[in-house]
Amino acid sequence: MKNHTKDDKTSVNIITSPNEIKAVSDKPVGTASKDPFCVYGHKRHAVGSKIINEDGSETVCNKEGSWQNS
Repeated sequence: MKNHTKDDKTSVNIITSPNEIKAVSDKPVGTASKDPFCVYGHKRHAVGSKIINEDGSETVCNKEGSWQNS
């Protein structure tokens, strides 16, 4: 993760194919040094972020910092 720091701000995002990322809100919800996050596409995403797969299934970032099928 080139050029990333511990103080990077994280946001809740909706990720769809092909790698389209849309922020749920305009403001960040946390920082990488204090709050859990998940990594997708070399970017940090806050807890609650969702990946919507092509088949319609969803994967959600959980508070342990991992992606979980919902």
